[in-house]
This record gives sequence, C-alpha cells and structure tokens, in this order.
Amino acid sequence: MKRFKFTLDKLKDYKDQVLSKEKNELAQLRSSQQKAFSEKEELEERLRLSGQEFNEKSSRGMSIMEITVFKGFHNALIDQIRLKEKEIAEFDKKIEKQLGVVVQISKDVNSLEKLRDKQLEEYNFKVQKSEEQFIEEYVSGVAFRRT
Repeated sequence: MKRFKFTLDKLKDYKDQVLSKEKNELAQLRSSQQKAFSEKEELEERLRLSGQEFNEKSSRGMSIMEITVFKGFHNALIDQIRLKEKEIAEFDKKIEKQLGVVVQISKDVNSLEKLRDKQLEEYNFKVQKSEEQFIEEYVSGVAFRRT
C-alpha cells in the first residue's frame, strides 16, 4: 500500500507559515509596547527628579524666569507622558486585534491537524484491513495447497 499523504498538506504548511508570521507580528507589537512603556517610565522619572530639583531651588529662592522655565519643562514632560500613554493604549488595541488573528489562525491549524490525524487513522485502519486480508488469503492458500 502506498505511503500516507495528507491531502491538505500544502494548505496546512501555508497556515503554519501565516501563523508564524502573525505570531512574529504580535511579538513585535508587544516589544514596541514595552519600549513605549519604558520610555514613559523614563519621562516620569525625569519629571520626578525635576520636581525635586524645583523644590530644592525654590526653597533657596528662584527668579520668575527660572520658575517659568521649570514649569514649561514640567508641562512638556507631562505632555510627553500623556502622548506615551495614548501610544501604549493604541498598542493595547493593536495587540488585542492581533491576538484575535493569532487565535483564529491557531484554530485553523489545529482543525487541520485534527483532520490530518483522522485521515491518518483511516489510513492505518485500511492498512490493517489490507494486511488482515493478505494474511487470510495467504493462510487460505497454504491450507488449500495442503489438501
């Protein structure tokens, strides 16, 4: 009997490639989100340190110009932090969407694997029946020749 060949092998290979590509894209999105989160934390740390510096200098006395510069810097940092928060929220949406794509393709691949397993089971059953029939014919032939 001929070797087992899954009839949808090419489709499964294609789906595996697509799944791999989509997983890579998901990993890239997560990496970019983590980078944006780290940048946001750095901005928050700069804001905290600048706030400390402002408090120290203001306790010793500051000119109106220095206060204006500090406040402008603080406002710029706060704006950058808000932008990073929006960017992170956008990554959340993109990741959620991409996760849905990966889950769907994974389901497709799993269903193809189950179909392959079912076809292999049927193939093995046919092989077993064929072998049993061969053995019966062989035993019948041997018994017939003895008589």
